[in-house]
Amino acid sequence: MGSRQTCTLSLKTTHRQAALTTATNLLSTFRAFHLGNPEATWEQLKEGLKEIAESVLQSRSVWEGLGSSGIDSSGHVYSDIGDDFSVIAATEPLSVDQTKALALGRRMMLAAEKKTAGDPSDLLAIIEELRAITSSTTPLTSTTGSTPTAHPVAGEAITFETLYKLHMEERQADWQPATLKNKRACYGILAGMLGDLDLRSHTRKDMTDLKARLMEGRKPSTVNKILIELSSVMTWGEDNGYLNKTFGKGLQIRKGSESEREAFTPTQVADLMAYANKLPTSSWQRWALSLGVVTGARIGEIYQITTEDLTKIEEQLVMDINTNDGKTLKNKFSARVVPVVSEHGVDVSALQAFAEAANGKLFKMSSSGFTTQLNQLIRDVLGTETNTGQSFHSLRHHLAGALKAAEAPLGIAQEILGHSSGSITFDLYGSGRAVQVDRMAEALRDALSDS
Repeated sequence: MGSRQTCTLSLKTTHRQAALTTATNLLSTFRAFHLGNPEATWEQLKEGLKEIAESVLQSRSVWEGLGSSGIDSSGHVYSDIGDDFSVIAATEPLSVDQTKALALGRRMMLAAEKKTAGDPSDLLAIIEELRAITSSTTPLTSTTGSTPTAHPVAGEAITFETLYKLHMEERQADWQPATLKNKRACYGILAGMLGDLDLRSHTRKDMTDLKARLMEGRKPSTVNKILIELSSVMTWGEDNGYLNKTFGKGLQIRKGSESEREAFTPTQVADLMAYANKLPTSSWQRWALSLGVVTGARIGEIYQITTEDLTKIEEQLVMDINTNDGKTLKNKFSARVVPVVSEHGVDVSALQAFAEAANGKLFKMSSSGFTTQLNQLIRDVLGTETNTGQSFHSLRHHLAGALKAAEAPLGIAQEILGHSSGSITFDLYGSGRAVQVDRMAEALRDALSDS
């Protein structure tokens, strides 16, 4: 690590032992990722991250060096390290490369948490992204403020890396950060696999061979997400004159590619609401479940709801899903207003009283705590196990299916669910005030009364 490093941390505690413990954890995290070395190059940082990611994939004891006796003993090691990164980002002077490594490390911790729950797909994607970076001096973590990608001249080879960077320069302003992150991960995997292939002369066999490689160790739904990004970039290249023809279309896997999350059955939803309605009106679990059932909102959208976001439009209570006060959404189509109806016994007046008493965020705990506790509650009530395809998000699938079964107009379903296209709304989930609130409320009542 070179010369001895020092740093000053504001630990937000007056308890000396707690402060020392926090400092030790932060500094251990700092050093493990080379973040304590201001001279560390991007190559060193990248190699360190790749080594740790591969170790997380292969071993359960990689974090013992950070003062933990193992993942099982702490239960939240990866989450804690992710929190450490947030503090480091807020308190430490970092170079550009260190900042990029920090952002990638935080993504890695989220992926590592999923790996401990039995889903290593995100961690594998990050490893492949890191491997792909090896062939490029420009990291995939950011393009903002970088030197514009040179436009290829006539006769010059066009690699996927060249094409996706040109595509991003034009389109990235339209994407939310989470969407941009997912696209970069997919682009990194594709760039690594396609390498120096000249897309100006690619063949269908090149694309089917790529598909076969992507299918090694990945779920069909993951492969399809990557192939969709491939097709969008190459179609853009064709439309803008970079490619004469693209063979990247129609590669998606049809069998077994359905969304991995299963919708709850009407009986399961009824059981959840019967439980929720018996909880005290001061219980946050009661209202989180209720909002999930009657609005189909994503768990992250519900978590961010504030008192001001529950309001009335012509006597109809609505939940305003927005980006006010620093809230984040999946994409620009996610901002919407959804009526909160009283189906399944939802006490709308009691919900309003709970929101007013909150005087700010309705759900005060951390995002990870909110998600973990809510999903565990659902499993406890229904008697289901983890990794069975059912979670809080299954409420969203249930509502989409219910809207489809009730023959709700596609445009109304899109407004309620916040999707960018009808095909996503019904095809994926069914196996802001373009639409008036009363029509949406009527569609929700019809759908939920029969489900």
